[in-house]
Order: sequence, then C-alpha cells, then structure tokens
Amino acid sequence: MIISLIVFFLILIFIEFYFYQGIKTILNKRTRLIYIFSFASLYVFFIIYSFTFEISSSSKFFSYYLTLIFLFLISKIITLPIILIEDLIRFFNFLMSKIKMDRKINLKRRAVISKLTLILASIPLPIALDGVLFGRYRYRIINHEIYFKNLPEKFDGYKLTQVSDFHCGSLENKDMVEKAIRMINGEKPDLILFTGDFVNNKYNEIEPWVESFSKLKAKDEMISVLGNHDYGDYQRWSSKKEKEENFKNLLEIQKKIGFKVLLNEHKYIVKDDQKIAIIGVENWGARFNQLGDIEKSIKNVSDKDFKIVMSHDPTHWEKILKDHPKQFDLTLSGHTHGMQFGIEVPGYIKWSPVQWAYKYWAGLYNHGEKYLNVNRGFGVLAFPGRVGIWPEITTITLKRSV
Repeated sequence: MIISLIVFFLILIFIEFYFYQGIKTILNKRTRLIYIFSFASLYVFFIIYSFTFEISSSSKFFSYYLTLIFLFLISKIITLPIILIEDLIRFFNFLMSKIKMDRKINLKRRAVISKLTLILASIPLPIALDGVLFGRYRYRIINHEIYFKNLPEKFDGYKLTQVSDFHCGSLENKDMVEKAIRMINGEKPDLILFTGDFVNNKYNEIEPWVESFSKLKAKDEMISVLGNHDYGDYQRWSSKKEKEENFKNLLEIQKKIGFKVLLNEHKYIVKDDQKIAIIGVENWGARFNQLGDIEKSIKNVSDKDFKIVMSHDPTHWEKILKDHPKQFDLTLSGHTHGMQFGIEVPGYIKWSPVQWAYKYWAGLYNHGEKYLNVNRGFGVLAFPGRVGIWPEITTITLKRSV
C-alpha cells in the first residue's frame, strides 16, 4: 500500500510539473506563486491524510477530496499531448539552430499553446460536475428477453428485476433513491435479485435507508448475495469479534428489509409441479477472496433443473461457470460499476476503462446457451458520480423457446 502511494505521488508530481511548464508562459509571477502554493497545499494535505488516517470508502469527505484530486489530474493528463507536441517543436528548433543559425523563440506560439492547454484542461470540470450532481441519479431500466429451451412452461414470461451495488455508505439523495425504488416496483417483478455490495464497509450504512429499501416489492421473493464490500475486509476492526458482529448484523438488516440472503446455497421457486433453482454464491473474484463455492451451492440440485446463478463478480462466470460441465442457464453479476465512467451509444459504442480489467463488464453476454448479465450498479463508490455509465435497473423476462 505504501509503495503504491509513493509511486502515485511521484507520477502526480511529474504530471503537475510538466503541466505547469506548459502554462507558465501566460502566468505572471504572482499568479505562478498562487498556483504552486494552492496545488502544493492540496497534495501535501492528501499525503498527510493518506499516511495518517484510515482511508475509508464510507468517508464522504475522502470521496469528494479524492474526486477533486483525480479531476485535476485528468484535466492535466488530457493536455499532455499538446504540451508534448510543443516541446518536440521546440526541440526541433533547437537542433536546427545548432545546424544552421540561431532562431528566435516564438513567444506568441507558446502563449497560444498555453491558452489552448488551459481550455482543454477545463473541459472535464463541467462534465464531472454533472456526473456528481445529476449523473449518479440517472437511473435507467434496461430490458432483456432471453429464450431458453429448458425453461419450464409455467415460467414462460417470468420477470426478474436485478439490482446491484447499492453501496449505502455513498447514497445521499433520499428523494432520488426512492424514485429509483418506485421504478423497480413499477416493473412489477416476480423476483427482485440483488447481486451484492449493499454497503461500502459497515452494516450501519444501511440503517438510514431501511425504510426506503423496505418499500421494494416482488410478487414471489427478494433474494440477495454478498459482494466483496459486504464482508468488512476494507475496514480496520478493533477485534475479530467486532468484524464478525458487523457481518452478522449485515445479514440481519437485509433480512429485515425483506431479502433472503443466499450463502453458497440455493432456493427453489415453485409453480405447481414446476420449479427453477436460484443459486446464490458468496463472492468469488480473481483479485479478492474466493469464498464462492458453486459445488456446495448446487448440492441436491438436479442437472435437469433450470438454474439462475447470482454471483457478484463476473470473473466467476469467466473463469469457472462459463465452461463448467453443468448447465448454468443464466448468471447475474455486478461489481464493475462500468467504472462509473465511459461512453455508451446503444448499438454503436460501448467503452469504459474498466474493460482493461474485466472482459465482461456491462450488459448481456452469452457462451452458447449460457448467459451472463452484468449490471452497471445502483450506487457509487470512491468517485461520487457517474459520467456516461448510468445507474441501472435490469429487467429480464424469461421466455421458453419452442
């Protein structure tokens, strides 16, 4: 952790220095001093905070402060190509002056480049502001109809609504959250399936939202599984017992809201003489504890049964479920948030930096007759906003193929 922070700060210093070289031409001496003092103070405080206090994803102060740091960082990164081109031109002129004759420094061109740099650096500011104030609440409903050969006849048209990653410690606007809850209920789902990360760290993050989430309604059942943040692994605890109590309380408060939490187990949904299996595994991820046990979860489940797997991290589907000898008809995941940043134009563009870490990061995928849906998440984490990747409510209608 310390080494990572040191590397991060060194990169930060380099970017700041290089950006400053690109704009100092149009700054007078007083403005330069103010600029240097302001950003030095910003980063020194961040360094002190990082090494002195516990960094918690539940801390709204840290979340917004980190956002400010990264916003300035991104603003400067996008200007680096222009500054680099200017430096290459200056280097070329320097070489030419050595070969032929002295060339005058083109101060006018430098001033134009500096102004262009500042204009480019300002572009992310209104975009990020929109993401924090409005983007995080642009809840949208995405509908899928999926056809299955082995779907029991009485479940033809059965409606699942998937939500994921509430991250209650980061929720703020009660009116907007309750609007999203009304949207979920408006789908009139047979099942509501929540695929993990109810909290950032602690169970008590849910307490202010119990009344709101208790308004969720499904015709048959509300079922949830756990995500990597639900275990309290990112929190310093005074004792092992305190952590265990937090976990116990997390399960109890979800039960109070109305969710049945599946911990490497399954539950049948029965209609007359037909049934489907809802299989809930604990978190399994390549970069996290691999607590999910699919074999334990499907004990006593028949190979012929139609199976829906709830597994927080889509890596589990990629590494285990996709090529598993048993037929897992539909897997539901979340976790990636689509990085809360990207560009999506349905049918044309689907891009986010998170795709460099996760092959399956948002939307519906299939491998033969096995399907995976990765929900983009309901809440936010770290960056308190969303840019281009909006919060998602997924409704999947199961259809029986003829």
